[in-house]
Amino acid sequence: MQQSSDGGSTMAVGFNQSVKLIRSGKAQKIYLASDADRFFIAKVKDEIRKAGYIETDESMTALRLGEMAGIEVPAAIITIY
Repeated sequence: MQQSSDGGSTMAVGFNQSVKLIRSGKAQKIYLASDADRFFIAKVKDEIRKAGYIETDESMTALRLGEMAGIEVPAAIITIY
């Protein structure tokens, strides 16, 4: 879990942490990599659907999400909470 670049929110990287935040109702925004596996995206969207509306952005690649998170590897999902 890391502080986001806007300074006011915290971010989690990865499926398991993101699902926990979605299920607990703490997720505010989800970034899904545009080049992520379609099965992975479907699983995340199913969790979002169960929880209700959560803003989702699918405009960035996994490489860009990794950079956004400050890690040196691609990231398929980042959740802001």
